[in-house]
Amino acid sequence: RAPAVRTRRAVPFASAGGSTIAADELAADASAANPLIGITPDRVPMVEAAARGETPDAGTFNWTKQWYPVAVIDLLDTSKPHPTQLLGVDLVVWKNGEGKWSVFEDKCPHRLAPLSEGRVEDDGTLLCAYHAWRFDDKGKCVDMPQASTPEEEERVKANPRSCAFTRPTMEAQGLVWAWGEGGKDAELEAAMTPALLVPEIEGVGKSGAAPGGAFRNHWQVRDMPYGWAAFFENAIDPAHAVVSHHTLVGDRYDDPAGFNCVVERPMTAEAGFRCALDPAVPPFNTIGKYDAETSYDFQPPSLLKIDWRHDQARFLTSHYCVPTKPGWCRHFVATVCQRGEGTEVRQHRWFKLNLFTLTSPAWMTHVLGPTFLHQDMVLLHQQEKILAQGDGQALAQKWKDQVFIPTSADKMTVMFYQWFGKHGPVPWAGPDGAELPPIERDQSKLFDTWEMHTKYCTHCQGALRNTEILKWLAVAGAGAKTVWVIVALAFAAAAAGAAAGPGAEPGLASVLAEVPSSVAGDVFSALSLAGAAYGAHGFAGMFRSYPFSHAEEDIVMEGTAKIGLSNDGPSPYIDFVDGSLFGPATKGKPHAGGCECSGCSPHFEGIRSGVLAARKKKQAAAKAAKQEAPAAR
Repeated sequence: RAPAVRTRRAVPFASAGGSTIAADELAADASAANPLIGITPDRVPMVEAAARGETPDAGTFNWTKQWYPVAVIDLLDTSKPHPTQLLGVDLVVWKNGEGKWSVFEDKCPHRLAPLSEGRVEDDGTLLCAYHAWRFDDKGKCVDMPQASTPEEEERVKANPRSCAFTRPTMEAQGLVWAWGEGGKDAELEAAMTPALLVPEIEGVGKSGAAPGGAFRNHWQVRDMPYGWAAFFENAIDPAHAVVSHHTLVGDRYDDPAGFNCVVERPMTAEAGFRCALDPAVPPFNTIGKYDAETSYDFQPPSLLKIDWRHDQARFLTSHYCVPTKPGWCRHFVATVCQRGEGTEVRQHRWFKLNLFTLTSPAWMTHVLGPTFLHQDMVLLHQQEKILAQGDGQALAQKWKDQVFIPTSADKMTVMFYQWFGKHGPVPWAGPDGAELPPIERDQSKLFDTWEMHTKYCTHCQGALRNTEILKWLAVAGAGAKTVWVIVALAFAAAAAGAAAGPGAEPGLASVLAEVPSSVAGDVFSALSLAGAAYGAHGFAGMFRSYPFSHAEEDIVMEGTAKIGLSNDGPSPYIDFVDGSLFGPATKGKPHAGGCECSGCSPHFEGIRSGVLAARKKKQAAAKAAKQEAPAAR
């Protein structure tokens, strides 16, 4: 379709070398911004101390002395250990005898065999499948069957070298968190460092009611075949959404628009930065109808919050991106909705899109995830390799040297690479651990949803199993109906032959006359069941692989567009869901401590979007004039 012709708002952007923000602009941003907006209360003292230069590493960022989410508790099988990776180190996540999750480095101290290939025993210990050494939740070896005597076993078990390599571990927000390094001081350092938690979703395990009458959807988690920097470069870029995610969240032809980025929190090593969009262009609003505001909040090493605020509702989407190994990352995302008074917001495109995900079962949210994520993945997987030119540890400089940044729409991406250029690269473990893998041309591997998600998600494994059962039941039903139709036709032919007499061939009309009237229904049932089996087969395939190409139309995405969730307008389904989830019951409920909504945050400074502020001023003037008119008469 040819793009619609329209005039775009001019947006000045000062740059040098095509890829940096001018120094005077950065200085103005720093002086106008609030250094604490978006920072949770338990992290404020740390951020303030670093800003005053009172911490040992003030002004620098230590990647290993951080908390990282490594797994979603609700998705894990508690009966077995689970392998994962963090900063190039293999880890194993398992549930111990105390009912808590533990994280060890994935190697037995005996002969370095992977503990993730072991077993969780009935007594809550982790058994190495190589020589049956067993370890408790603290990493202490509690059984060593190769010892010749009990005395020898106790002596060897008392040696610190017999202990597993543990990591400080915590559970919060329905996630398992691991500290970025081990060692004798790790537990103390981890205890003194608050994790990057989101108060609005604290206390919600799977999904459901959140503090203050809000509601949160299920966690999604997926391993992505591109790196940590590629993820944040993409996720922090509002301009790509309606283009890359055509039909799902917008229209690549009509929705792209220019905007400015207003810095709300200046860039620092420990706190990243936060920007508001001016205006919040599609998909956050419809062009010309800017009645909501959106902020992007990057907090290293793993958190990006996208904060959409409307007078009647707020959606806070929290993305965690964990650097697992070069060229790969693990992505976690959940969204929480806070609701105010009024129903006009039900017609808003961003409200409709996000509310739809709040009520979907976990497996449905997960299986439809690739329809969104693979639209970016097919681009990002290759883009970072093209940028790196064989040197994955110089991505920030390579990006700066090669890209062309002519408009302010890329300002946050520029800021991200400035932060990464100063505080990167990711310190991968091992002397040769930083090399990026080659571009994957095999689509069956690039879009392998089984390896990236399904194999470690109990929800999706159950849904896949049930779908396969339904498929084979439909196949059996279609087969049985087909056999019955064939038998009925055979009996009809025999009856017609008997009626025609010996040696006579019955005509087609006489055969059809003998066919029972119920056969037509049986034929329809057979075809319907076969169609159902084919549909179930296709749906089951989405749990294993979901190839995507921007050059081709996608039936799932086109179907989403037809539902109308990516456009403003009424929707009876959204009205029903909103009324069911919230109704009038949210009034007066206290929000979570540390909530960042405009009514709770002490750092909120009002509307940062000039376009939205002008719109509200115009609306207020019109309302005042309307109220004064009766008095004048």
